[in-house]
Amino acid sequence: MNGTILCAVDFSPDAEAALLWSCAQAELAGTGLLLLHVIHDPAASPGFYQRPDDGWLRPLADVAEQMLAEFLDRLRQEYPDQGRLKTLEARLVPGLPAGRIVEVANEVDAVLVVVGSRGRTGLPHILLGSVAERVVQTAPMPVVVVKRAAAAAANDDQADGEPT
Repeated sequence: MNGTILCAVDFSPDAEAALLWSCAQAELAGTGLLLLHVIHDPAASPGFYQRPDDGWLRPLADVAEQMLAEFLDRLRQEYPDQGRLKTLEARLVPGLPAGRIVEVANEVDAVLVVVGSRGRTGLPHILLGSVAERVVQTAPMPVVVVKRAAAAAANDDQADGEPT
């Protein structure tokens, strides 16, 4: 398999699992790896992201760029043997996530798109929708939806106070 694998991330634990899976797959297949984050303009703070540790708003692109760098730096430290984390191309684009993921995948002739899944069901899924589901429905190339390990998800949910 030649070409590029596109892995879209939102900096969540699920996105981390998707990126690590993408790295392994790119290594096995001998492909390039493009890490993509779509800068989504939330309705509550148009034009700005607020980091959890900040008490103020900053321009979306600035915060997203910093978050992407921190995300990659952390993973490179935690997984020093994963060479693809060092050689991947990272890109930030503005827009609505599902549409932009498919658009960029088409632009780079991606052979595969990889996204993480938060596994929402019921009312949260109906209200929030699923970027992964929309990408699966609209992408002309194969899409892999990666779920993090069940034990890790259960531990995170318990730490957040959510029932498992």
